[in-house]
Amino acid sequence: MNLFKNLSIGKKLLIILLLISILPLFIITYGFYSLGKAKLTEQTIHVLEVQSKNVAASINHFIDYKFKHLYRIANIPQLIRILKNVKEQPHITHQTLSSLRAKLHIDPDFLSFSLMDTQGNIVISTSDMANIDFGSRPFFFEAMKGKKYVSAPSLDKGKPSIYFSIPVTHADKILGVLVAQCDAEELWKLIETESGRVGSGNAVILSNSDGVRIAHSTTRDLIFKSWTPLKPEVKEQILQEKRYGSDITEIAPTDIPEVMDAVTKALPPQYFQHGLVIGKGTYHSVIKIMNNGWRIIATIPEATFLEPVHTSIFYMGIISSIITCVVIVASIVIGRLSTNRIHTFASISKEIARGNLAKRVPFVNGDEIGQLGKTFNIMTASIERKIEQLKYLNDVAVEIHSHIEIEHLLQDLVNISRRIINAEMGILVLLDEQGENIKYFKVSMPNPCQIKGQPIGKGLLGAVIKKGQTIRLDDITKDRRSIKLPENHPPIRTLLGVPLVTNSSTVSGGLFLANKANNECFTLEDEEILLTITYQASVAIENARLYGQVQQLAVTDGLTGLLNHREFHKRLDETIEGSKRYHYTVALLMIDIDHFKQFNDTYGHQVGDQVLRVVADVIKSQVRTVDVCARYGGEEFAVILRDDAASYPLVLAERIRSTVYAYPIKHDGIRSQLSVSIGVACFPRDANNAKDFIKRADEALYMAKETGRNRLCCYKPAQPD
Repeated sequence: MNLFKNLSIGKKLLIILLLISILPLFIITYGFYSLGKAKLTEQTIHVLEVQSKNVAASINHFIDYKFKHLYRIANIPQLIRILKNVKEQPHITHQTLSSLRAKLHIDPDFLSFSLMDTQGNIVISTSDMANIDFGSRPFFFEAMKGKKYVSAPSLDKGKPSIYFSIPVTHADKILGVLVAQCDAEELWKLIETESGRVGSGNAVILSNSDGVRIAHSTTRDLIFKSWTPLKPEVKEQILQEKRYGSDITEIAPTDIPEVMDAVTKALPPQYFQHGLVIGKGTYHSVIKIMNNGWRIIATIPEATFLEPVHTSIFYMGIISSIITCVVIVASIVIGRLSTNRIHTFASISKEIARGNLAKRVPFVNGDEIGQLGKTFNIMTASIERKIEQLKYLNDVAVEIHSHIEIEHLLQDLVNISRRIINAEMGILVLLDEQGENIKYFKVSMPNPCQIKGQPIGKGLLGAVIKKGQTIRLDDITKDRRSIKLPENHPPIRTLLGVPLVTNSSTVSGGLFLANKANNECFTLEDEEILLTITYQASVAIENARLYGQVQQLAVTDGLTGLLNHREFHKRLDETIEGSKRYHYTVALLMIDIDHFKQFNDTYGHQVGDQVLRVVADVIKSQVRTVDVCARYGGEEFAVILRDDAASYPLVLAERIRSTVYAYPIKHDGIRSQLSVSIGVACFPRDANNAKDFIKRADEALYMAKETGRNRLCCYKPAQPD
């Protein structure tokens, strides 16, 4: 490091330019190799998959073709008669055998046929292998289970064979098993045709469900070799000549761990990479599992399909060497010509790094370094502008998150957005909690014009607040989604609109800016800034909404939705203070449900809660929006009225009483009658403070209950004796 510091600027430039020019070449070469290898590997895997599927289809076709012939032979009636009468007539006459053998003439697709009874004894055979114990072979047991079965290649008397077996049935009863012998070379030929089909070294290997290789596309000497140590029961069957024929008493093992692990798994990987299959090097293989448990491995050496990449890298190496030589020469020349200006660049860069963004490169014209200086100055100015915007956006975030009242928050958000983007107008639309109707419509103009008559799901407004689209239009009149503005609405030329998205990824509204200053058009940078503002605003709006909900829960009764006891006293105090200041009359209605305790004890608390909600709904339906309704406690309710008309409290009280009395309360198939008693008091006629005011209304309520219930009474002061 110290040695590098002591070098001259020209030599440093030479080293830097060499690194800048050579290092990307190495990165590009490595990237090209990696991408090329990945792409070619992907293509090779696809080709191997196709090859394995084609081989599987060929083998399945081979097996299906054999079984088709075998089923045709199994339908010979004479076979069924022989199996049905084999116990009564165990010795078949020579004439019958000759006749049957004539019918079972050796099909060119088969070497021989054997008919076995249910005990595994050969009844009839067209071969000289009748003395072999076929009854202990898997194909006999599988056929006796009612299944068709094809065996792995076996070796009997020096003849590699494949056995096909099917049950011979009559009236849904298995009478015996028909076994056909086929030359194993037919299976080998299907595999051998795939050797080298998709490139040099390409091979296809077939193994059975025991993990024993039974065919190889490049050689036949790999037959009867096992990928994995055989199970004890399989070894025992081989020793007893019951698995792979009379000539096979041992299966030669192989020692290839990668392949062994992949082939012997119940669910092997479709693709795996390993070090050795049939030669040296890295191989890529694909496994295809057939329905009978056989596994087809299509494999190819990595060097085959990566040959184009290696060739390209060789040529890229030559090109890299040439470029390196050119860069060295160019670096020496440029270093000598540009040392002074590079030193200036270094000095100014240090100033900028210290935070002095006002510094600029003095040379901005001429050669490439002059153009670089000009670009450098533009970049510095852009960084300075970005930093200013980030500072402003940070201040904006602090400001909008300081609001807890949504009305002020939304209005400030519109004004701030308009100032940052430098637009003439700003509009914010916020939907209700259901997302169906516009709940807030805030604009930055002094005399706002509401846009009416447009469904929120259509037009430019709908595109943003319903579909969540961002729109940026240089001429709004050319967009077919635009609507006609009201006559007194300022004209709109350019428009930028972004959706407001909540934390649940739901569009809750939209923020729109119109007419950027100086007749300019909105830019992508403006869009990104506005999106940043909306991200912050969405969180602030959600917090304001939650604050409003908490405030609402703090003042309302959870069961009836009316104001709670604490909020009632607060509103009463405020109303009395207003009465004292502005000289209006206040009426207080205290409402009590008659016989509620008896009703609650008789029918239960759930029905009692229903009654409380019904009475609360009746009260809310009869009062004005300016009246205050509250649940005072238990079954008692209160209504605060500004008594503009002297008769209004009595009229309202009577409406409430009669409506409750007429309301049908149905529960558990029973219809009950409800009634309420109401006491009415007025301020300041009956009291001069809130405590006495409530007491007077309670006394009037007590009078209504004492005089028969289901009635209303006004407070009357006690008459002196």
